[in-house]
Amino acid sequence: MRDSLNKKKPSSVNGTPEVADFVSKLEKGSYLDKIITKAIDKLGEDMFAGDPVQRKKFPKCYNQKHEIRNLYVMKLNSSRRLTYTLIFDGIGVSVNILEIFLSHKEYEQRFGYS
Repeated sequence: MRDSLNKKKPSSVNGTPEVADFVSKLEKGSYLDKIITKAIDKLGEDMFAGDPVQRKKFPKCYNQKHEIRNLYVMKLNSSRRLTYTLIFDGIGVSVNILEIFLSHKEYEQRFGYS
């Protein structure tokens, strides 16, 4: 576990339009709303809270759509994950959430593990 002194706060935490739309439709206080909100809060405190993904394992669709240079995966619970990238926004570094996976199967398919 990382030392609290090593935490790096981003200038902001955002999501793609698809992620923002999905999150806005969640029932407030539902289990899914709570775990996603907790993850967003955690990323707001430490942009390196997720696990880095090796460049060779980046899904091609992320590079085509977002032209990412880095990628992180954050575990929400035993089966759900979210992916994010860090972007220099002119002020600092912002977190951009790319995708939320509601099942481990979706995650495995995106990364070509199944």
